[in-house]
Amino acid sequence: MSPLLRSALALACLGPASAQDQATTLLAAGQRAAVVVRATVLAATDPSPDWHRLVFAADEVLKGSVGATFELLEPAGACCGRSLFALLPGQRCLLLLQRTGAVLHPLGGARGVLADTPEARAAVQELLAATTDAARAQRLVGQLASDDPRVAADAAQALPALAALTLGPTDRANLLAALQAALQRRSTMAAPLLEAALRLPDPAVLDALVPAYLDARADDQAVLLRRGLGRAHGAAVAARLDQHTGDAAERQLRAAELLTELPAEAATGALHHLVARTRCPRVKLCASEALLANGVRAAELAGAVPAPVLELAQRRRAAPPPFRTLDPQRP
Repeated sequence: MSPLLRSALALACLGPASAQDQATTLLAAGQRAAVVVRATVLAATDPSPDWHRLVFAADEVLKGSVGATFELLEPAGACCGRSLFALLPGQRCLLLLQRTGAVLHPLGGARGVLADTPEARAAVQELLAATTDAARAQRLVGQLASDDPRVAADAAQALPALAALTLGPTDRANLLAALQAALQRRSTMAAPLLEAALRLPDPAVLDALVPAYLDARADDQAVLLRRGLGRAHGAAVAARLDQHTGDAAERQLRAAELLTELPAEAATGALHHLVARTRCPRVKLCASEALLANGVRAAELAGAVPAPVLELAQRRRAAPPPFRTLDPQRP
């Protein structure tokens, strides 16, 4: 599989966020944790070769209660779900702990054990202090610019998961700037940031996203933006496509592909306009197929679409959906 296809699949399938990561962002983990504590590893006191036990000193308790010293225990070995094996006496860490009975253990495995950096500590303290979704959203947008990759990525993951997403003008602009930067870097942060941006009732969002989609340099970026914009207000998207598409065949094809995903009542007028002004046969084919799917009769397109292109569009519309046989042995 090509690197481009792998990237496209990763971004297109990501949705708002990886479910595991989204459930253990600093915001979500801080809300679920019974104890949040800055701690120093004092010693390893393994009770047997099968178990790894660390003794910690509580340097500062940020949430909940824990003794001046406390222990965490997990099965020995470095494998999935283990969080303590890499810690050594003298190391300082930030722990987000859940309680099972009387026993504490890291929430989300290794996701609940962070280096006690100023950036991580400040982010956790800010989120623990925020008591409303509006305050949380403001803190999260600010954390998008963090130099700590975990802090920035978790902020992006957490934003679309908020029950209510309310941002002031400055924070909306900062969110859009972070989304544009993530798209340029082809970062996985782009997917959750796009979901968050599309929840904002702000025309500036579509004003920024539609040109970004038309000019996307990579197919995976275009797929991500097209699927997001396809869920936005159809009439508003179609109007902006009509305004921004221009005469370049590549932009016209991108516009036609997005219009095929919009509701017929929003897309049909823009598709007619596109068919009438484009000179590119591929664009005419894509737009004609969409118009036929929206109930437009072939006779209505005959004046704007060459007969061979219209015939091909009709055949493609009439053809059954393709099926592929996947060989599990092929790489």
